[in-house]
Amino acid sequence: MESVILWSKEIWTGLALLSGSLLDVRERRLPVWFLCIFGGGSLLLLFASDLTDWQQIAIGVLPGAFLLLLGRWSGCIGTADGIVVLILGILYGGAGCGELLMLALLFTGLTAIVLIMLHRADAKSRLPFLPFLCAGYAVFLLRVAGR
Repeated sequence: MESVILWSKEIWTGLALLSGSLLDVRERRLPVWFLCIFGGGSLLLLFASDLTDWQQIAIGVLPGAFLLLLGRWSGCIGTADGIVVLILGILYGGAGCGELLMLALLFTGLTAIVLIMLHRADAKSRLPFLPFLCAGYAVFLLRVAGR
């Protein structure tokens, strides 16, 4: 039963990040209904599992809360992106959310460097963040599947 819940969580997160990425690229924003469905479904999965470690969840929400505050203060990241990272922190705890966030930031930085070198972007350009979270999640899944 434990592996069924684990893989249902992985499939849910993958589908949500993929569909959210498409919305983020196409509309340049994430609708509230998407955030509600992703958050609500994630909470249902969390409560359905016996794998709940409340200390890890509490640590896991810190990166998302930090991004929400950073977005409100400086505007450099969208509120919806912070909410998605907050939901990922609830699902994967501190270590998993930190790993996902670092991978996404790495992919974002590499893409920004390439776009700047190709003169397709400058320092003021804004990139949708969810596709990079989705790419980071794909790498994260490869590591999880290897266990």
